Amino acid sequence: MTGADPNTSWLDGCVVLDNKGFIKTGSELFTEDLNAVAWPLARQPYLLETSLPGVFAVGDVRGGSIKRVASSVGEGSIVISFIHQVLQG
Repeated sequence: MTGADPNTSWLDGCVVLDNKGFIKTGSELFTEDLNAVAWPLARQPYLLETSLPGVFAVGDVRGGSIKRVASSVGEGSIVISFIHQVLQG
């Protein structure tokens, strides 16, 4: 059951967490979440981006993740393209 209980308490106040302590990313970040942290960009967060612009979360720590190693690896590879977009922006 590795990953079933997130170790994210140290991130509270840094990025938005759900009620179970998993990191909210992308479309899981609602308007209220973004307003509460004063999201500074005109665009919405990218697919795996946290409430902190340019910071991404993948794998078991992310809310809504599948909790499988292969999925985590895939998410990590997807994030590379978003990091390139952030750096070009």
